[in-house]
Amino acid sequence: MKGEWIKMDVPSAKPFFKEEDIENILGEIREVLKSGRLILGPKAQELEETFADYIGVKHAIAVNSCTSALELVLRYINVRDSEVIVPTNTFIASSNAVIYAGGKPILADIKRETLCIDPEDVLERITSKTKAIIVVHLAGLICPQMKELSEICADHNLVLIEDAAHAHGATVEGKKAGSLGDFGCFSFYPTKVMTTGVGGMITMNDANLLDFAKSVRHHGQGKDLTQIENLGNDWVMSEVTAVLGIYQLKWLEECLKKRNETAQKYTQGLKNIGCLTPITVLDTIRHSYYKYPALISDGIDTDASKLEKLLKEKYNIATGTLYYPPVHLQPIYKRIFGYTEGMLPVAEAVLKRELCLPMFVEIDDEAINYVIESLENELL
Repeated sequence: MKGEWIKMDVPSAKPFFKEEDIENILGEIREVLKSGRLILGPKAQELEETFADYIGVKHAIAVNSCTSALELVLRYINVRDSEVIVPTNTFIASSNAVIYAGGKPILADIKRETLCIDPEDVLERITSKTKAIIVVHLAGLICPQMKELSEICADHNLVLIEDAAHAHGATVEGKKAGSLGDFGCFSFYPTKVMTTGVGGMITMNDANLLDFAKSVRHHGQGKDLTQIENLGNDWVMSEVTAVLGIYQLKWLEECLKKRNETAQKYTQGLKNIGCLTPITVLDTIRHSYYKYPALISDGIDTDASKLEKLLKEKYNIATGTLYYPPVHLQPIYKRIFGYTEGMLPVAEAVLKRELCLPMFVEIDDEAINYVIESLENELL
């Protein structure tokens, strides 16, 4: 970055709604409000049906968050007093859901090349108490080792749960995230590729879970609403929220195309830097690019947290990490489970040097070039 330059404001993420559809959204929300039915209505049902069709599964059920989705699935398969293997590189909600469902999360290490769970490390952690594996499609990259994980689950009679909070529309060999395991769990948080503000979704081919989830998400009620059949919670998605999801799903393929184009521009720009390397994506995988993670070379005298702070303070560029500290080094997990540094060495070493560049649908070439030039200015 030579000579004078104009300081830009580049956020790390930003939700996208097409301007021409905002009036339509407001109109549909107005109809919802006039109908008097704000939950468990036709809009949520429409979103469930269209989302299931998009993912390629028989059923989907809307809830209020991905955390609720995970806990609901874990309760359905009954992990109480059992163990569930979870990657340490995930948002803490993935492992917390196991605790909420009465189980014990067993944290596993990751592969440096993908930042996703390492099947070899998983094998070392399977015991007679293991009930399931949660695989996290980190940053929108379908875990490239899904075949190995599926085989491990088949060999050990385990349930494979996809935490697809980052991976709306991501595919491997044409099959979408959320259709690859026994169950898929999605988030519609504001930063996600597809958002409803707050919300989540479970995808499945198991009709029995569908009935269980319908009950548990609404206080455990049965078809006779006076009869409480399960220990439930208030996890329903509102009709207003569902309207947002219906429109977001219509635009999802277009948004994924734009995110992949942005990723290609970053990848090309990083070639000139050399010491910041993007995660390799196999030709068989379509990344959804919820985030664009890159690794700082070991020979560079900085880490992700220092570079993140510098980019924000000097250039007004918001970046981030996925995720440091990893779950096993969070104070609550060290206190409850006795985790210490050195127990999951790959994650500990790699995640200190992983930085996520700004990624959102409306980021333009000027902002992309500004990010790349700022990185060149600091790393070369």
